Amino acid sequence: MRILKLNQKPLQLKKDDVGYIMKDCEAYREKLIMHCQLHFKLSYEDACDCVQDTYVALYENLLRGIEISNYKAWLYQVVVNYKNKMIRDKLKRNEYDFASNEDKNTAIANNLFYNPDYVENMTTEETIEKRALKIISSLNQEEQNLYIAYYLKHQSFAEISKSLGLDASTVGKRHAKLKKKIIKMIKEYEKD
Repeated sequence: MRILKLNQKPLQLKKDDVGYIMKDCEAYREKLIMHCQLHFKLSYEDACDCVQDTYVALYENLLRGIEISNYKAWLYQVVVNYKNKMIRDKLKRNEYDFASNEDKNTAIANNLFYNPDYVENMTTEETIEKRALKIISSLNQEEQNLYIAYYLKHQSFAEISKSLGLDASTVGKRHAKLKKKIIKMIKEYEKD
């Protein structure tokens, strides 16, 4: 019997390997159902439907040779996508009873995004961490110090200005400039 690791590259997979991955990924099924029930307040049947659709999408993507680097993260992301689609479909069919229009508008706003199982568009936590490290490392030393003080140590402009020997308004201006620079870099990554 051949042992297959969950992080093995899908492009190296053979058709019988897909079965092994599916079998290994079955370990997440009950947790995914509980996740849907607890966090999204779905009934058990609806949660099971979302999870089943997710496993079907996994199987289809594996057969197409789509590269999935983290199966667990992928499953959780896709189950959220299917949950959003299910809720949106129910809203369209008027299957929900809302106490007020505000509740209905909130439910609609929370479920606008739906991008089922398009792995190539999915950003994993690992990807976000890598991008953040690249962005921070591309900053000059002064910008890095400001970033660390403000975002990681949660210091106020007054505290930062004391440690840098500047006045608070200068620190505020530098922070605004740094924030624009970081946002621009993030948008560049989103284009890719």
